[in-house]
Amino acid sequence: MSQKSRIWILAFAAAGLLFAGASSWVHYRLITDPTYTSPCDINAAFNCSQVYVSRFGSVAGVPVALGGLAWFGLVALIAAFTRPSASGRSAAGTYVFALSVIGLAAILYLGYASFFVLRTGCVLCIGTYVAVIGVFLVSGAGSSIGIVPMLRRLPADVRAMFAAPTTFLAAILYLVATGAVVAFFPKEGDVAKAAAAAEVQQDGAAAFAAAWALQTRYDMGMDPAGAAVVVVKFLDFQCPSCKAAHFAYKPVFDKFAESHPGAVRQVIKDYPLNNACNFTMTRALHQAACEEAALVRMARERGRADEAIDWLFSVPDQTGLTPGAVKAEAASRFGVTDFDREYQALLPAIRQDIADGQALQVGSTPTYFINGIRAQTPNGWLPPDYFELAITLELERAGKE
Repeated sequence: MSQKSRIWILAFAAAGLLFAGASSWVHYRLITDPTYTSPCDINAAFNCSQVYVSRFGSVAGVPVALGGLAWFGLVALIAAFTRPSASGRSAAGTYVFALSVIGLAAILYLGYASFFVLRTGCVLCIGTYVAVIGVFLVSGAGSSIGIVPMLRRLPADVRAMFAAPTTFLAAILYLVATGAVVAFFPKEGDVAKAAAAAEVQQDGAAAFAAAWALQTRYDMGMDPAGAAVVVVKFLDFQCPSCKAAHFAYKPVFDKFAESHPGAVRQVIKDYPLNNACNFTMTRALHQAACEEAALVRMARERGRADEAIDWLFSVPDQTGLTPGAVKAEAASRFGVTDFDREYQALLPAIRQDIADGQALQVGSTPTYFINGIRAQTPNGWLPPDYFELAITLELERAGKE
């Protein structure tokens, strides 16, 4: 590794540490402060928070940003303790290049997940991508001793590192710091744990309320339209659990509509479990789910969405509904003369809902969010009494009790 290459690698590693550190801080704040809004949440196209809270933001509960810190820290240590070579040939250069190949593979995957799956960019993430690419190009351009010779001398280099007090101390501090950060970084709250804890404690309501206040609150990116509580529900209208939740929660919504008119707003997001319109699916779990989502949207345009939902959830053989049956009902009940044309026009909006669900780690239906807090138990949706309690807590929080 030449002196020039060493300086450039140190510069890129330092920049990467800054971006990864900022990413880790934002992720930490999102977990520990439900009211926190990241300054890098620019718009729907560039929203760091949505990326961090997605299923791609963590691995086994450990934020990806912490992996970035560890990677850039290791690259910086190797470059910092490397003696520049006039010929540019050194094992350190090959070690860094090997690490950069791994780093490049990781950012290619994360970049694909961000822009093509979540369809949301992250400014801080892009900064780390640039730093990784910089390390890859610089280390790859310099002369190296080759992978095979590097592997042969790796044991000797490790022994030499532990033999030198300075490098030994730096290595120990790096390992301890990395382990400590991973071990003590707070894990994301899960309302499922809150509900489970509430059920086993004597004062379940108080326990649930205390736990609810600690949950992660996601920015749903929508206008509350004057409501104090916005309930967003990701549904598949051919899903039996969605039907069960619909009828279980209906009395709750009716109660609040009477006691707090206009204070509780329901927003339906489509998440049909069918690969014909859902890019996250590999098969059609529910054969008419895409057509049913489109039917509700067509009915909504005609001011009859509730009627369409009531019909879909009242069909005795709900899972037996076929796309043809949905199209026939659309024509006879709602006057849809060209279902296929309207369906194609509605597909982008349906797929946008699915992308929103992916950003929020929606993996099953129904999934409910109450003012941005995921309202679920380990077995699915919250029991109606806890669902009602959650809405009551949010009304109290907004001063609408």
